[in-house]
Amino acid sequence: MKQIFALLVLTLSISTTYGQDKIVKLSGDTIKCKVKEITDNNIKYIYEGEELLYNISKNAVKEIIFSSSRVQKFSKRVIINGEEDWEKVIITFDKKDIDGLVECCEIVGKSSKGGVASVSGGKSAMKKMQKKAAENGAHIILITDGWHHEKNKPISGYGRGVKLTGTAYKYE
Repeated sequence: MKQIFALLVLTLSISTTYGQDKIVKLSGDTIKCKVKEITDNNIKYIYEGEELLYNISKNAVKEIIFSSSRVQKFSKRVIINGEEDWEKVIITFDKKDIDGLVECCEIVGKSSKGGVASVSGGKSAMKKMQKKAAENGAHIILITDGWHHEKNKPISGYGRGVKLTGTAYKYE
């Protein structure tokens, strides 16, 4: 009887792990799941025995190891050691890019250039934001205010300069 029970437990454990994919995050954590869809920005997955669909940004994922043993690589872990690594910090306007990342801090970038020079003022403000994010060890900034999305340039009154606000995020 004990042998039958042990065989049944072994069979069930094999069947529950078989068919699972593994999402390996840049933080080193692994999510055991079933990948349902890969979009331009995100990976959609479900946990075994559940129907709720979860999202994680490709920016937080190193690779997926599919149940078929195929490996699909995404991002390499970017190491931010301080302000000197500011150019590695990504700026985004899309909330989907931060799914699965951990909020670090609010970031503000200001530039005295405004009006006609608002585009260069925006670049200057973004550079300041990247430096502040890198100083805090963050990898990506979601711009939340100060950008005119339809015109694809900073919002600026004539002579007032540019002020961009965002939230910085890290891998876990």
